[in-house]
Amino acid sequence: MTGLDPTTMISLLGVTLIGSAALLAVLPVGTCSQCSHCRLERLARQQQRETEASRAYGEPDCAVCGRHHRPGEEHRP
Repeated sequence: MTGLDPTTMISLLGVTLIGSAALLAVLPVGTCSQCSHCRLERLARQQQRETEASRAYGEPDCAVCGRHHRPGEEHRP
């Protein structure tokens, strides 16, 4: 009884690794409403969009909280 050729074993492991990476890329990260990770991702994307929009309109950063907001809005950390 002989074992597998080393190149065959390496190829099998490589295909398994690539398949696992493809499956991980398909996972719906950032789409659920319950977990804290997805909420943080959503808030980070929203803040990024606000920052880009503010820069496009030439609004300066707030000196207190460091983000872009209207003068009447409260400061968020």
